[in-house]
Amino acid sequence: MLRRSIGAVTTAALVGLAAPLQAQKAQSSEAAAVRAANSAYHAAFSVRDITAMEAVWAKSPEAAAIHPFSRAPLSGWNAVRSSYVETFARFKDVSVSANEAHVAMNGNTAWVVSTETLRGHRPNGEAFTATSMSTNIFQKQGDRWLMVLHHAAGVPQ
Repeated sequence: MLRRSIGAVTTAALVGLAAPLQAQKAQSSEAAAVRAANSAYHAAFSVRDITAMEAVWAKSPEAAAIHPFSRAPLSGWNAVRSSYVETFARFKDVSVSANEAHVAMNGNTAWVVSTETLRGHRPNGEAFTATSMSTNIFQKQGDRWLMVLHHAAGVPQ
């Protein structure tokens, strides 16, 4: 009888430990998916591909962007999309990368805070480098993490 009781307690304890471990594993998997979505954003920007950029963003009126050169926040997917078309035209070639990206999550919302480095050439061949502090916010829609906000502010020189 004592063996059954110990067995039952041991089983209950293992089941109790398994649930938090599974939740932690699921969150780790979701964080990896957010990192992948953030990387897809940088990849789309780096090849100046508006179709790839469209795949990263939520197409909603709530989508918003604030670029280092913005004079006002851009609201709605159409305004955000237009800003990337205009931005891509400013460069002959460009690459953007995130340094020390930190991912945080709360339910179906995640945000990535990092420092972004942009390097490239303007259409006239002039070299260009800029560093900005960035926050990208994603919402999980279905099985995908889609960007709803990109905010980048230039790092003071």
